[in-house]
Amino acid sequence: MQVSSAPIWKRLLALIYDGLVVTALILISGLVASVIAQGEAPAWLTQMLIVLSVGGYFWWSWSRGGKTAGMRAWRLRLVGLEGEVITNDVAFKRLVWCVATLAPTGITLFTGWLSPIGQTVYDRLSNTRVVAEPKPEKSTQ
Repeated sequence: MQVSSAPIWKRLLALIYDGLVVTALILISGLVASVIAQGEAPAWLTQMLIVLSVGGYFWWSWSRGGKTAGMRAWRLRLVGLEGEVITNDVAFKRLVWCVATLAPTGITLFTGWLSPIGQTVYDRLSNTRVVAEPKPEKSTQ
């Protein structure tokens, strides 16, 4: 089974889908902060919970199968350069590079057009790539 580099348009749609998950995590973090503070939460507490929940979502998803919810919907998977499974350390390194290169804005996603294997700047910095998984074959029973 050969896998190919994920097209930028699929990666953009997965990013939009994951934006919905991130929005939910931000709202839940605000609620949890309010419950912990028993009223209006201090900004630092809310911000800390947002960073932990959103960062944790991406780190966990990438290190446990290489797929976020958006990536699952569009049959995309994060792998190492040779197609290997991503480790916890590599997932964390990619998360840091994504934040540092403003990946959440979607702007640096288009740097994937500059690479023959579709790597964005944060993929290159973390030695990863996003591949498209083939459609599952229909069973003929």
